[in-house]
Amino acid sequence: MRRLFLLVLPAVLSCGGGGGESAAPSRKTIIDSRDTYDPRSMDPALSTDVPTGRAVAYIFDGLTRFTPDAKVVPGLAKSWDVSADGITYTFHLRTGVKFHDGRPFAAKNVVATFQRVLDPKTKGGRGWPLFPIKGAEDFAGSKAQAISGIAAPNDTTVVITLKEPFAIFPKLLAMPVTSIVPDNPSADFGQKPIGTGPWKFVEWRHDDYLRFAKNPDYFDGAPKTDSLMARIIPEMSTATAEFEAGNVDVLTVPDEAGKSWEADPEKKKLLNSAPALRFWYVAINVTRGPLSDIRVRQALNYATDVNTILSVVMAGRGDVATGVIPRILPGFDGSRKAYPHDLAKAKQLLAAAGHPNGIDVELWAATTDQSPRLSQAIQANLAEAGIRAKIV
Repeated sequence: MRRLFLLVLPAVLSCGGGGGESAAPSRKTIIDSRDTYDPRSMDPALSTDVPTGRAVAYIFDGLTRFTPDAKVVPGLAKSWDVSADGITYTFHLRTGVKFHDGRPFAAKNVVATFQRVLDPKTKGGRGWPLFPIKGAEDFAGSKAQAISGIAAPNDTTVVITLKEPFAIFPKLLAMPVTSIVPDNPSADFGQKPIGTGPWKFVEWRHDDYLRFAKNPDYFDGAPKTDSLMARIIPEMSTATAEFEAGNVDVLTVPDEAGKSWEADPEKKKLLNSAPALRFWYVAINVTRGPLSDIRVRQALNYATDVNTILSVVMAGRGDVATGVIPRILPGFDGSRKAYPHDLAKAKQLLAAAGHPNGIDVELWAATTDQSPRLSQAIQANLAEAGIRAKIV
């Protein structure tokens, strides 16, 4: 039976919540899933968008990985030890693992991968998960020739030294960007990737689909289906029609449709949900203009009615976040409080900052998923406080 998976998306403007997906295919030879737009690349070092991250997860492995309930477990590292002071991590690697082209996986690949992610020449833009490593930021900033905090004493051991204790460091190594790649990736590696993961890349027809074949030698057991196809279907109505016609096996249900699907006895049988490890937020440039004043930034928060946005735009599926860590993950701080919606306070802060008539700002927003509706809701909230936001 094909399965529909309900993605429980979180709310907006520092809001965290849950949602996820997995698959029980209707056919034994192929799984069809859906993305809304083409990946940027299939190179882990360039994984800054959701479709790229999903493709990377098919093809590659990290030293660690997440279970569906967000627990971190061994990946290419079969185990690891942490020094008493929490500074040094010693990863013991799996043996017998091979890349899809037959080359053996070894500790040197971990060192080279992390250097590549941090190398300014890669232009990846997301090296921060490795910044806790001693010397990583210096290397990324072209201030050092190597990463001082990583070493491979032999083929099956990687020793990583951090700048300071950081308990969630193994979780960062489960992110797509830290997935391990082979030596000397080709110039077109992002178009023709080679990993160690459960799926081998076969074909990419841009803006149409990506096709993968199972890796029969995968260290954790080969997939139960022979191939996987990720289709690019921007319009939700089209994706839903394809799902109902049996042409798509896995579909993420938008929040506004979730309740109607849950109310339908037949459709409800196809639904599943799991926490999502992401949150919606507005990033603020704090270095120039009115936004460099903390009072103006506070006014933005007071002006935004996150609870109503969560209820109306997100159909109540998520939590109002008080930080960047979702409540399901260790490190979540339950003592932090969210900003209340307080227009009077927002206007007071703007006036105190020298802007009694409000300010003009630009709100950069994507045009996919929930972004248009969220940005419009935020724009309307800000306008009530005299903050004129132009969506670009």
